[in-house]
Amino acid sequence: MNYLPRLALVLSLALACGDTTNTSEGASSTGDGPGTSTGGTTGEQTSAPTSGATTTGETTTATTSDPTTGDPITGGTTGEAAYCHGWDGAAGPAHLELHNGDVLLADGGVLNLECGGQGLYMFGLYPTFGGFMPTNDSVTFELTVDVPGHNTNPSGHFYSDQSLIYYVGCEDLIGGVFGVVPILPPDNDDPLTLDGLTADVEVLMSAGDEIVTVKFTATLAVDPNDPSFMFCGG
Repeated sequence: MNYLPRLALVLSLALACGDTTNTSEGASSTGDGPGTSTGGTTGEQTSAPTSGATTTGETTTATTSDPTTGDPITGGTTGEAAYCHGWDGAAGPAHLELHNGDVLLADGGVLNLECGGQGLYMFGLYPTFGGFMPTNDSVTFELTVDVPGHNTNPSGHFYSDQSLIYYVGCEDLIGGVFGVVPILPPDNDDPLTLDGLTADVEVLMSAGDEIVTVKFTATLAVDPNDPSFMFCGG
């Protein structure tokens, strides 16, 4: 009987040790939570720089592909200069050709009267040019046209423009007439009276540090049955 108190004491101590062990295991299990959280925090830090790099890439791409950025205008994926409305590249010597539709204009050619996109009668010169790099989105032309008996504008010519700004950019702009150098008859001329007359045309184009000149004599042609004339303001 003397052993019972001692046995009870041993059992109590054993139970106490068992509780301590369980508490320690619980603490260890609780420690796994912060460990997992720490791993999550590390993952978030890793992904943040990646996100930043992506944003930078998008900004760079937008800047490169924006046709309004830089001078000259850039386009496409190569960064090469891109112009429109008759520009055929920077290679070779500076050159200029003028067309009536698809026909190259030279001495003995024909200039047809048409209703221009601006709502006025015009004889259109459609240029092809290159051999230089435009310095912005336009090229300057100087234009003089003489028709005997009809040189009635303030400068004493049939038509003249000392600084015609010709748009060579590739953006779609609202308003304006693009891709043509227009010859506008005097306001007081009846267009039908111009048919068969001879016009002396001189066109100068600024090509960087050079001036390219084209001269020719052509016959004016007016077709009174052209259906577009009903939309023209004359």
